[in-house]
Amino acid sequence: MTSSGAVGDGMVDLRNIGGHFYPTAHPGWGAFAEELFHYTSRYYKTTEAFLASIAERPDFSMTGYRAARLSEDQRWLLAAVLADPPDRDSAQAVMDVVGAVCAGGTEIDAGVAARYRDRATESMPVDVVVHPVHFEPEGEAEVGPLDPFLNLADRLLMPVAVRDRHVEVSLRELANHLQSENSTLRVNLHNAVITLHNAGYVLRNHPHLTHCEVDEMRHRPR
Repeated sequence: MTSSGAVGDGMVDLRNIGGHFYPTAHPGWGAFAEELFHYTSRYYKTTEAFLASIAERPDFSMTGYRAARLSEDQRWLLAAVLADPPDRDSAQAVMDVVGAVCAGGTEIDAGVAARYRDRATESMPVDVVVHPVHFEPEGEAEVGPLDPFLNLADRLLMPVAVRDRHVEVSLRELANHLQSENSTLRVNLHNAVITLHNAGYVLRNHPHLTHCEVDEMRHRPR
């Protein structure tokens, strides 16, 4: 198995996180990779729905999962799995890791680990391209961090309300769009969500939000 993050011949594309080197996540995972690997917010249900849909496991639950509880072995395995594009097999492998963490275990499935063993990065390769985790301060980008998400939401007729650093949206509706058959839409929406997270915005679930409610919020005194 070759790394999807390979850069040129003999060069490996890695991220330096806390002194440990991990393969970069495949862009198809979008913001879900951040939720699974770096932190887990109370809005994890969107990630849960995404995984359940790909793996055809409607019974799957992430209740009790926290990225901070990953053991060292679980973290490298999860990073290795996320380096592959999301499909039924990789989603199931992620579920195996998540399930172990939810159960309070630190072990990894030997069969899954064997499939991804060649992605393990026990030492830094000589010819390595390192991408440190970097959050761009708001205002430095040519396009504001809210713009991509709001533009896509407008095209999808998906109501969104912004209050300070909180972005209120129906996470159920968002999850449906993140599972769209339109691959371009999926990638763009994933990247827009990542941009929000990196800029310090938090997605809040607002079930059944309507455009009328959004207009009322805009004109409501604070």
